[in-house]
Amino acid sequence: MTPSILVATDLSARSDRAVDRAFELGRDLGMTVDVVHVLKAEGHDGLPELALKNRVRETLPEEGEAAEVLIPEGSPPSTIARVASERGAALIVAGVARFNQISDYFLGTAVDYLIRHAEVPVLVVKQRPRRLYRRILAPTDFSPASKAAILAAARLFPDAAIRVVHVFHVGFEGWGVADHVREETLARAEGGMAEFLGAAEFAAVSPGRIESTLASGEPESAVGQAIEDWDADLVVLGTQGSGGLRRVTGGSRASSLLSWIRPDTLMVRLPD
Repeated sequence: MTPSILVATDLSARSDRAVDRAFELGRDLGMTVDVVHVLKAEGHDGLPELALKNRVRETLPEEGEAAEVLIPEGSPPSTIARVASERGAALIVAGVARFNQISDYFLGTAVDYLIRHAEVPVLVVKQRPRRLYRRILAPTDFSPASKAAILAAARLFPDAAIRVVHVFHVGFEGWGVADHVREETLARAEGGMAEFLGAAEFAAVSPGRIESTLASGEPESAVGQAIEDWDADLVVLGTQGSGGLRRVTGGSRASSLLSWIRPDTLMVRLPD
Protein backbone atom coordinates (compact mmCIF):
# COMPACT_ATOMS: atom_id res chain seq x y z
CA MET A 1 0.00 0.00 0.00
CA THR A 2 1.37 3.41 -1.02
CA PRO A 3 1.86 5.68 2.02
CA SER A 4 -0.70 8.47 2.22
CA ILE A 5 -1.48 11.60 4.16
CA LEU A 6 -4.84 12.00 5.87
CA VAL A 7 -5.98 15.60 6.33
CA ALA A 8 -9.00 16.49 8.45
CA THR A 9 -11.29 19.41 7.68
CA ASP A 10 -14.37 20.86 9.36
CA LEU A 11 -15.00 23.13 6.33
CA SER A 12 -13.93 26.22 8.27
CA ALA A 13 -11.53 28.78 6.84
CA ARG A 14 -8.87 27.74 9.37
CA SER A 15 -8.99 24.19 8.02
CA ASP A 16 -7.82 25.51 4.65
CA ARG A 17 -4.32 25.94 6.08
CA ALA A 18 -4.11 22.27 7.01
CA VAL A 19 -5.54 21.18 3.65
CA ASP A 20 -3.09 23.32 1.67
CA ARG A 21 -0.16 22.08 3.76
CA ALA A 22 -1.21 18.45 3.32
CA PHE A 23 -1.28 18.73 -0.48
CA GLU A 24 2.04 20.58 -0.48
CA LEU A 25 3.58 17.73 1.52
CA GLY A 26 1.92 15.19 -0.75
CA ARG A 27 3.61 16.75 -3.79
CA ASP A 28 6.97 16.91 -2.06
CA LEU A 29 6.90 13.40 -0.62
CA GLY A 30 5.15 11.68 -3.51
CA MET A 31 2.22 10.64 -1.32
CA THR A 32 -1.49 10.62 -2.06
CA VAL A 33 -3.72 12.77 0.13
CA ASP A 34 -7.08 11.64 1.53
CA VAL A 35 -9.46 14.22 2.96
CA VAL A 36 -11.76 13.36 5.86
CA HIS A 37 -14.72 15.33 7.17
CA VAL A 38 -16.34 13.63 10.15
CA LEU A 39 -20.09 13.77 10.62
CA LYS A 40 -21.80 13.63 13.94
CA ALA A 41 -24.44 10.90 14.09
CA GLU A 42 -27.17 13.48 13.40
CA GLY A 43 -25.56 14.43 10.09
CA HIS A 44 -24.69 17.84 8.62
CA ASP A 45 -27.41 20.35 7.70
CA GLY A 46 -29.45 17.61 6.10
CA LEU A 47 -27.13 17.45 3.09
CA PRO A 48 -26.87 14.14 1.24
CA GLU A 49 -23.41 12.59 1.18
CA LEU A 50 -22.71 13.51 -2.45
CA ALA A 51 -23.57 17.17 -1.86
CA LEU A 52 -21.39 17.22 1.25
CA LYS A 53 -18.48 15.66 -0.63
CA ASN A 54 -18.86 18.35 -3.28
CA ARG A 55 -18.75 21.00 -0.58
CA VAL A 56 -15.51 19.50 0.74
CA ARG A 57 -14.05 19.42 -2.78
CA GLU A 58 -14.77 23.12 -3.17
CA THR A 59 -12.24 23.77 -0.39
CA LEU A 60 -9.42 21.78 -2.00
CA PRO A 61 -6.58 23.19 -4.09
CA GLU A 62 -6.39 22.38 -7.79
CA GLU A 63 -4.28 19.27 -7.27
CA GLY A 64 -6.98 17.91 -4.94
CA GLU A 65 -9.31 17.01 -7.79
CA ALA A 66 -8.22 13.37 -7.66
CA ALA A 67 -8.18 13.11 -3.86
CA GLU A 68 -10.55 10.74 -2.13
CA VAL A 69 -13.01 12.50 0.15
CA LEU A 70 -14.23 10.50 3.14
CA ILE A 71 -17.39 11.35 5.11
CA PRO A 72 -17.52 8.91 8.04
CA GLU A 73 -19.78 9.32 11.07
CA GLY A 74 -18.68 9.35 14.69
CA SER A 75 -16.71 11.31 17.23
CA PRO A 76 -14.21 13.36 15.18
CA PRO A 77 -10.94 12.56 17.03
CA SER A 78 -11.56 8.84 17.40
CA THR A 79 -12.91 8.57 13.86
CA ILE A 80 -9.90 10.38 12.40
CA ALA A 81 -7.54 8.03 14.25
CA ARG A 82 -9.52 4.99 13.07
CA VAL A 83 -9.64 6.10 9.43
CA ALA A 84 -5.90 6.85 9.46
CA SER A 85 -5.22 3.32 10.73
CA GLU A 86 -7.57 1.67 8.24
CA ARG A 87 -5.99 3.49 5.30
CA GLY A 88 -2.41 3.02 6.41
CA ALA A 89 -1.75 6.76 6.53
CA ALA A 90 1.81 7.86 7.27
CA LEU A 91 0.73 11.22 8.70
CA ILE A 92 -2.38 12.93 10.03
CA VAL A 93 -2.69 16.65 9.28
CA ALA A 94 -5.21 18.88 11.03
CA GLY A 95 -5.62 22.54 11.82
CA VAL A 96 -6.58 24.61 14.82
CA ALA A 97 -10.22 24.15 14.01
CA ARG A 98 -13.58 23.31 15.50
CA PHE A 99 -15.02 19.87 14.83
CA ASN A 100 -18.77 20.48 14.52
CA GLN A 101 -19.50 21.69 18.04
CA ILE A 102 -18.20 24.41 20.34
CA SER A 103 -16.77 21.97 22.90
CA ASP A 104 -14.68 20.06 20.37
CA TYR A 105 -11.79 22.35 19.49
CA PHE A 106 -8.83 20.52 18.02
CA LEU A 107 -6.35 21.94 20.50
CA GLY A 108 -8.50 20.67 23.36
CA THR A 109 -9.73 17.14 23.84
CA ALA A 110 -9.42 16.21 20.17
CA VAL A 111 -5.67 16.62 19.92
CA ASP A 112 -5.15 14.90 23.27
CA TYR A 113 -7.09 11.91 21.99
CA LEU A 114 -5.35 11.82 18.62
CA ILE A 115 -1.88 11.96 20.14
CA ARG A 116 -2.72 9.22 22.63
CA HIS A 117 -4.33 6.90 20.11
CA ALA A 118 -3.15 7.65 16.57
CA GLU A 119 -0.58 5.19 15.28
CA VAL A 120 1.20 7.81 13.17
CA PRO A 121 2.52 11.35 13.73
CA VAL A 122 0.03 14.20 13.94
CA LEU A 123 0.89 17.52 12.29
CA VAL A 124 -0.97 20.49 13.78
CA VAL A 125 -0.98 23.29 11.21
CA LYS A 126 -1.21 26.77 12.68
CA GLN A 127 0.37 28.98 10.03
CA ARG A 128 -0.55 29.63 6.42
CA PRO A 129 1.81 27.47 4.30
CA ARG A 130 4.26 29.63 2.37
CA ARG A 131 7.02 27.14 1.64
CA LEU A 132 8.21 23.67 2.59
CA TYR A 133 9.53 23.33 6.12
CA ARG A 134 13.16 24.41 6.25
CA ARG A 135 14.07 24.75 9.94
CA ILE A 136 12.84 22.25 12.52
CA LEU A 137 13.30 22.77 16.25
CA ALA A 138 13.29 19.59 18.35
CA PRO A 139 13.25 20.01 22.14
CA THR A 140 14.67 16.91 23.82
CA ASP A 141 14.88 15.39 27.27
CA PHE A 142 17.08 12.57 25.85
CA SER A 143 14.17 10.11 26.11
CA PRO A 144 13.28 7.37 23.58
CA ALA A 145 10.12 9.34 22.75
CA SER A 146 12.20 12.38 21.87
CA LYS A 147 14.52 10.29 19.72
CA ALA A 148 11.56 8.77 17.87
CA ALA A 149 10.13 12.24 17.23
CA ILE A 150 13.36 13.60 15.75
CA LEU A 151 13.82 10.55 13.52
CA ALA A 152 10.21 10.81 12.33
CA ALA A 153 10.71 14.48 11.46
CA ALA A 154 13.92 13.64 9.60
CA ARG A 155 12.08 11.04 7.51
CA LEU A 156 9.01 13.14 6.78
CA PHE A 157 10.88 16.34 5.94
CA PRO A 158 14.14 15.16 4.37
CA ASP A 159 15.34 18.57 3.21
CA ALA A 160 14.87 20.48 6.47
CA ALA A 161 17.65 21.34 8.89
CA ILE A 162 17.06 20.20 12.48
CA ARG A 163 18.21 21.92 15.64
CA VAL A 164 17.95 19.82 18.81
CA VAL A 165 17.65 21.83 22.02
CA HIS A 166 17.96 20.54 25.57
CA VAL A 167 16.84 22.76 28.43
CA PHE A 168 18.66 22.16 31.70
CA HIS A 169 18.07 23.66 35.11
CA VAL A 170 20.67 24.82 37.62
CA GLY A 171 19.23 24.18 41.07
CA PHE A 172 18.83 27.18 43.37
CA GLU A 173 20.42 29.43 40.74
CA GLY A 174 18.84 32.52 42.26
CA TRP A 175 20.54 31.77 45.59
CA GLY A 176 24.07 32.46 44.37
CA VAL A 177 25.09 29.01 43.24
CA ALA A 178 28.82 28.49 43.03
CA ASP A 179 30.44 28.52 39.61
CA HIS A 180 31.50 24.90 39.89
CA VAL A 181 27.84 23.83 40.28
CA ARG A 182 26.88 25.60 37.06
CA GLU A 183 29.88 24.10 35.29
CA GLU A 184 29.05 20.60 36.49
CA THR A 185 25.42 20.98 35.42
CA LEU A 186 26.46 22.24 32.00
CA ALA A 187 28.97 19.40 31.62
CA ARG A 188 26.27 16.83 32.38
CA ALA A 189 23.99 18.43 29.81
CA GLU A 190 26.75 18.44 27.19
CA GLY A 191 27.54 14.81 27.90
CA GLY A 192 23.89 13.87 27.70
CA MET A 193 23.49 15.60 24.34
CA ALA A 194 26.62 13.95 22.93
CA GLU A 195 25.44 10.51 24.03
CA PHE A 196 21.92 11.14 22.73
CA LEU A 197 22.95 12.26 19.25
CA GLY A 198 25.64 9.58 19.13
CA ALA A 199 22.98 6.85 19.10
CA ALA A 200 23.22 4.48 16.16
CA GLU A 201 19.76 5.44 14.89
CA PHE A 202 20.96 8.92 13.99
CA ALA A 203 23.65 7.55 11.68
CA ALA A 204 21.04 7.26 8.92
CA VAL A 205 20.39 11.02 8.99
CA SER A 206 22.47 12.95 6.46
CA PRO A 207 25.62 14.46 8.00
CA GLY A 208 25.21 18.10 8.86
CA ARG A 209 21.41 18.05 9.01
CA ILE A 210 21.28 17.97 12.81
CA GLU A 211 22.87 20.52 15.11
CA SER A 212 22.45 20.89 18.84
CA THR A 213 22.22 23.62 21.43
CA LEU A 214 21.74 23.85 25.18
CA ALA A 215 19.65 26.35 27.13
CA SER A 216 19.13 26.90 30.83
CA GLY A 217 16.03 28.09 32.62
CA GLU A 218 12.33 27.27 32.63
CA PRO A 219 11.45 24.88 29.80
CA GLU A 220 8.65 26.85 28.15
CA SER A 221 10.43 30.20 28.06
CA ALA A 222 13.67 28.54 26.92
CA VAL A 223 11.90 26.64 24.15
CA GLY A 224 10.11 29.81 23.09
CA GLN A 225 13.41 31.66 22.84
CA ALA A 226 14.95 28.77 20.92
CA ILE A 227 12.09 28.92 18.41
CA GLU A 228 12.78 32.61 17.81
CA ASP A 229 16.57 32.20 17.68
CA TRP A 230 16.33 29.40 15.11
CA ASP A 231 13.44 31.05 13.22
CA ALA A 232 11.83 27.62 13.28
CA ASP A 233 8.89 26.94 11.00
CA LEU A 234 8.18 23.55 12.57
CA VAL A 235 8.53 22.21 16.12
CA VAL A 236 8.58 18.47 16.79
CA LEU A 237 7.57 17.02 20.15
CA GLY A 238 7.69 13.42 21.35
CA THR A 239 5.31 11.86 23.83
CA GLN A 240 4.67 8.37 25.09
CA GLY A 241 1.83 6.22 26.32
CA SER A 242 -1.94 6.19 26.08
CA GLY A 243 -2.82 7.30 29.58
CA GLY A 244 -2.38 11.02 29.00
CA LEU A 245 0.43 13.11 27.64
CA ARG A 246 3.71 12.41 29.37
CA ARG A 247 6.07 15.23 30.22
CA VAL A 248 8.65 16.36 27.68
CA THR A 249 11.56 18.82 27.54
CA GLY A 250 12.44 18.70 31.19
CA GLY A 251 9.04 19.20 32.76
CA SER A 252 6.57 20.80 30.34
CA ARG A 253 3.61 18.83 29.12
CA ALA A 254 3.32 18.33 25.38
CA SER A 255 -0.25 19.64 25.50
CA SER A 256 0.90 22.80 27.30
CA LEU A 257 3.67 23.44 24.76
CA LEU A 258 1.26 22.81 21.90
CA SER A 259 -1.16 25.44 23.19
CA TRP A 260 1.24 28.37 22.80
CA ILE A 261 3.89 27.32 20.27
CA ARG A 262 3.56 29.63 17.26
CA PRO A 263 4.90 27.45 14.41
CA ASP A 264 3.27 24.30 13.10
CA THR A 265 3.89 21.38 15.44
CA LEU A 266 4.52 17.71 14.77
CA MET A 267 3.49 15.40 17.60
CA VAL A 268 4.97 11.89 17.59
CA ARG A 269 3.87 9.23 20.06
CA LEU A 270 6.16 6.39 21.02
CA PRO A 271 3.90 3.33 21.38
CA ASP A 272 3.79 1.50 24.71
